[in-house]
Amino acid sequence: MHKSDMEKKPQEIELRKFLQKSAEDQEIPQTLLPEQMEEWLRRQTSSLGQKGEEPMNKKDQENQRKKRTYRLWWGGSFATAACLALLLFATGKNIDWEIFTARNEASKQTEDLASGKSPLEEEETTYEELYQSFDKAWTERETLYTKDEVYALDESATDTAESVFEETGSAEGAESTPQDTPSESAFESGGVDRGANEDGGAAQDAADGDHGKTNQQERDVEEADIIKNDGRYLYKVFYLENDAGRAGVRIVDTKDGLAETALIGGFQNIQDIYVWQDKLVIIEPGWAQGVSAEQPETRETEHLFQESDESGFIQLIKDGIEKLIKGVNTTDIELPVGHAYCRIHVYDIADRGNPKEYHTFTVKGSYRDSRISDGYLYFFTTCDTSRPSSKENISAYVPTLDGKPMEADRITLPKGESVASYLVMASVNMEHPDEFADSKALVTSADKFYVSSKNIYIADTQYMDYDKEGRNTDSTRLYRYAYKDGRMYKEAEGIVEGTLRDDMAMNEYQDHLRLVTTVESGTVEKVVDDISGEVVGYDAADTQTTNSLYVLDQDLKVAGKIENLAKDERVYSARFMGDAGYFVTFRETDPLFSVDLSNPSKPKILGELKINGFSEYLHFYADNLLLGIGMEADENGRTNGIKLSMFDISNPADVKEQSKVHLQEYEYSEALYNYKAVLIDPQKNLFGFLAEDYDETSSYAYLLYSFENGEFQEIMKIDCGDGEEWRWGLRGTYIGDRFFLAGDNGKVAEYSLTDGAKVRELEAFSRE
Repeated sequence: MHKSDMEKKPQEIELRKFLQKSAEDQEIPQTLLPEQMEEWLRRQTSSLGQKGEEPMNKKDQENQRKKRTYRLWWGGSFATAACLALLLFATGKNIDWEIFTARNEASKQTEDLASGKSPLEEEETTYEELYQSFDKAWTERETLYTKDEVYALDESATDTAESVFEETGSAEGAESTPQDTPSESAFESGGVDRGANEDGGAAQDAADGDHGKTNQQERDVEEADIIKNDGRYLYKVFYLENDAGRAGVRIVDTKDGLAETALIGGFQNIQDIYVWQDKLVIIEPGWAQGVSAEQPETRETEHLFQESDESGFIQLIKDGIEKLIKGVNTTDIELPVGHAYCRIHVYDIADRGNPKEYHTFTVKGSYRDSRISDGYLYFFTTCDTSRPSSKENISAYVPTLDGKPMEADRITLPKGESVASYLVMASVNMEHPDEFADSKALVTSADKFYVSSKNIYIADTQYMDYDKEGRNTDSTRLYRYAYKDGRMYKEAEGIVEGTLRDDMAMNEYQDHLRLVTTVESGTVEKVVDDISGEVVGYDAADTQTTNSLYVLDQDLKVAGKIENLAKDERVYSARFMGDAGYFVTFRETDPLFSVDLSNPSKPKILGELKINGFSEYLHFYADNLLLGIGMEADENGRTNGIKLSMFDISNPADVKEQSKVHLQEYEYSEALYNYKAVLIDPQKNLFGFLAEDYDETSSYAYLLYSFENGEFQEIMKIDCGDGEEWRWGLRGTYIGDRFFLAGDNGKVAEYSLTDGAKVRELEAFSRE
């Protein structure tokens, strides 16, 4: 997983609660299964450009008639949730999925790729070739709407956005432009001196290593999050409730208490941050908003970075849903259209009390993910395209960085690819973040990423082809880019059957990529009108679900595989370590499979432990111990609360659930779908996460555990109320024997890990 994007601002929470209440008495039809909605949304509303893949919960398939599953649908990005809301109530039950789940023409390469034939001859791409390739995709997209429903971004809007980015994209050595502040307790842009540090940039010297770090997939590949901890200072993303869309980062000194050191603000939204040595990276997603081409007289000056300006968008969605529920005609509802952008702000924080903006980069597209490896930031966006009035307006269909279109020779157009979108990859040298070190783009609708210490793996989900009669199977098209010193090189392409649950389902070890997929197949048949005899569509019969494990070589050719595992179940979690792999599937029970991967050409299932419930997240906790965080379930597969499991994997052929804790009072946790929400340090014997009781009076608690003498030990249970006290984006971390909670309203509280007592608190920002 999509990969992390569950940070909600106040208006998003309001929408989520509204949607939940509105949907309580509704049933989720089969046609609204999450993967169907995700694909439909990706194809039809890609211009909304939000980061929202991660939390499309597979469990909805098994528990579709439980009203509680609705809350899991809204764990993704704000725009995805909003669009799904309209689709769910307006069109979802009557959607002709034959139109929307058709596979890309790239899937026709499946047989060649799987058989080891050359995946694609690298040729120099030209703008003309890109335009011709996109033309078909644009035409198909346009035919999905009636004339009254066609939206287009006026080219002047694109030009306006580009010119603004060109003017403001760089700020090397300059302080941030001051912004109006809503109150004295709020922030000033660019950093406010709260008392310069005596030791200036000595934060790293103060860190002794005994502190919480972001939970990440690879030890040496750093990942972004909404909180960072360098061993003395805490850096936490916050949002101002009394000034919608205003976001910032609060820097808190934990030495000798809790003291605000600086505030950096003036952002519409913040997705992620990094702290790398004496630099702070702030990733700000945004939106260049356009209007309907059918109503030119209503056009206004396009606004940049409007995706987080929820007040109007929230009200539009709520009004639309209320009309739909009441049966009112809603054909006049229009969603915001335009282009997504990201800004990468780099701050010099050598003096923690006086941060200075060093440079700002801009990339066209929706932020998807990022990493820092070997001193370079690698940044990924998804960039959609729109049909321009002429081929010469390349900014409408070519990615732009700092307002400049990418050179054609940096773009790869795979043979047979029929989508009109890109994955854009850019790198920045963190030692001297003055300009992009490298940039590449791949024409793809890829939605999952995995970054090892030397390779970037890109996964593009290819759903069943409903345009072709006969037996069809979904698949995943894979790309490998090697990287070093900020440079990226495309080296391989391949394909496997099935789709990936999340990023954790991939792992590189000794020049091999291991992955587990869920494979869905069916026989596609024509649907013929009984009276007219006309073909009205296609449908799949005799559908089957199985799971597979693949081991691929550096050319992404299959070196070894195990197929047809756990019929009628789906992969829920996976984790690899060395020569071993573990993955969980689920329907009514939770089979935990253990796999011997010591011989890449002959992977072998060693054991299969069947227990009730399932683990959504797996973590190697200590020697011969595997931690699972998931849900308990009865014999019929109905979930009834969070479950912690500790598996004894000393004998992979005979894995045992050594201990478990059933947290029946808690029904949901972000930790189930966003591993960064888990505070975990096996060496300190500590892990924690925020749990929610999602009843009518939603209550929250932060839970801290250790594992001693073969049992889970509760270290601390911190009541977080109904969420109003902390708002959203609550994270936990520690320094030494002190534990800290930080919310997105600026509040930070300190507790003792020794006795659990609350020590002190840094107040939230004023709501006045």
